[in-house]
Order: sequence, then structure tokens, then C-alpha cells
Amino acid sequence: MRTFTDDELSALVACPKQVDDPPRREMRLDGKMKRNDLTLKSVDGTHSFRVFMRQSDEFVENFSIGLMYVPGEEPGSFQLIRCNGQHGGERVHPHHAVFHIHRGMAEDINAGILEPRLIEQSTSYASFREALAHFCAIIKLERPDDYFPGLSQVQMFPEGEV
Repeated sequence: MRTFTDDELSALVACPKQVDDPPRREMRLDGKMKRNDLTLKSVDGTHSFRVFMRQSDEFVENFSIGLMYVPGEEPGSFQLIRCNGQHGGERVHPHHAVFHIHRGMAEDINAGILEPRLIEQSTSYASFREALAHFCAIIKLERPDDYFPGLSQVQMFPEGEV
């Protein structure tokens, strides 16, 4: 596997992307998790990505939206960035109690550690839908409203608060 730099990883996250294979209209239930996926390519056509979306059916604040890089020249893929909801803080993982973002670091990826260990608390979102909008902005997804209708519109009343 080739080695990466942190600048390359940041450039992969930030390069403009377009949908190659769209998500299903609705997330599908698999056990206790709702799931959906889509594939992306960079606008210049040189890079491929996969997006995964997971949300607990029982605890809507427990979710994960991540961007995987799929290097064309080699097998395998790895996470570049992942937006998480609150999924139960504990002494070992206190960040689970807050909304947070995981980012892949070149040092880890080059060492074969594919779980993003750089974790930062986020106040940019407070729900799955807000996290999805934030995620689409971070990864520079072109025309997200085509696939997630109304995503870029500000919601006056979050889901279920009318």
C-alpha cells in the first residue's frame, strides 16, 4: 500500500465530489440499525469514494456518517472522516457522550490502523440530518439536495418538534 501524507488526506476530503451511485430513497432497516450507502467520484474523475450512513432505529442520536477512500490502484479502502452522534459516554470513550468527528491521520493509515483516531467534539450539528448536511459541506458534495431533498434548507422545527 502506498504511503499518504496528512495534506493528501485533507485534499481527498476537500476535493469536489459527485454522486456515482446514488443512495436508496429510504434507509433500510438491518437489525436495529438503519443503513444507506452511496458511491462518489471526484469531479476530475481521478478518485473514488464510498459513503456509509448508519443510524440506530431505537436511539436516533446514535448515528455515523463516513467517507471511505477507495484507492483505484490497490485493494482495500479506509476512512477519511466520520461524523458521529451521541452514542453513550463512558470512562474509556468520553467523546461518545457528545457529537464528534473522527479524522484519519496519515501516520495511522500508513501503519495499517484504519480506524480514525483523531477525534474532535463538534457543535456544528445536533441531529442526523444536520450532521448529513455538515458532512456534505465538508466533503464538497455537488448538488446534495438531488439525493437528500431539502438538505440545504434550514429547518425551523427539528424532526418531531411541531
